[in-house]
Amino acid sequence: MPQALRNHIKNYIPLSSIEFEAIYQAMNREFFKKRETIVRAGEPCEHFYFVLSGSLRTFTTDERGHEHIFHLAFEDWWASDLFSFITGDMAFFSIEALEDTEVLSIHRDAYEVLLSSYPKFERFFRLLMQNAYVASQRRTMDIMSLSAEKRYLQLTQKHPQMEMRVAQHHIASFLGITPEALSRIKRGLIEKRKTAQ
Repeated sequence: MPQALRNHIKNYIPLSSIEFEAIYQAMNREFFKKRETIVRAGEPCEHFYFVLSGSLRTFTTDERGHEHIFHLAFEDWWASDLFSFITGDMAFFSIEALEDTEVLSIHRDAYEVLLSSYPKFERFFRLLMQNAYVASQRRTMDIMSLSAEKRYLQLTQKHPQMEMRVAQHHIASFLGITPEALSRIKRGLIEKRKTAQ
């Protein structure tokens, strides 16, 4: 029984052993290989994924075939196309494993049964979705108001492991810049450090 899930939920709501057993039994353990597609845009997204190990990217592809990463999920994070998961409509985003990844997934039907049976989980998932909305708004504001260099520094300070685990072109996509622009930013930061010494 993953302690990581129990600890994660306890950050939001108090949890009895019976309640934890209920959510754990509602979830399935799944393994995905690196680069395996988990959710495909244009198809329904019927699961909400909790990452136990590895990482996922949530992305969309524009008309020119360019990919734009909306969300990166590492251990102790959730991933889904929430619009599709909640409404049952087709997914706007695709989700892919960036590494060999282990998740716990909950199907939409099991999720609804869980909320009906244990109202406490309504609060848990509401808080999760509120946090996802706030993070999405903050990211949009950062893209509009901060330079690419500041966004890169902010990202690497918040997630120092990212550069060792995520390809540079994926980091660039998440920042909304080209890989070439990311390389220029990194070179510039190296020069600034040398000058400061």
